[in-house]
Amino acid sequence: MLAPLILVMGFIDASLRYLLECALPASGGFPAATLVINICSCILAGIVLAAQASLNEVLYLAATMGFLGEFSTLSTMNHEAVELVLGGKRTLGAGHLAAAYASTLGAAALGFAIASAVM
Repeated sequence: MLAPLILVMGFIDASLRYLLECALPASGGFPAATLVINICSCILAGIVLAAQASLNEVLYLAATMGFLGEFSTLSTMNHEAVELVLGGKRTLGAGHLAAAYASTLGAAALGFAIASAVM
């Protein structure tokens, strides 16, 4: 039962990620879609982490491996930053990484706090 659920969750989040990439094209070279996706992913990861004790194992694994595993974009974020730097946009590349790391850590903490307060 776990494998099909992970596949379905992976399909859903890959589709959502694609739609966000289409809706938020890189403006001036800044990959806004990747940043938004990573912030959303980290909020959800914080929520799932806080709720882990009340989730059954199948649901927890489907959420983390199936949905968040495909939705989060760490490799894309780093690839885009390297491309910006190699393209002569060093400040933009560094800013992208700084914004991504700072905002995603805060987003994960926010998701955890929200879920902890509700539970």
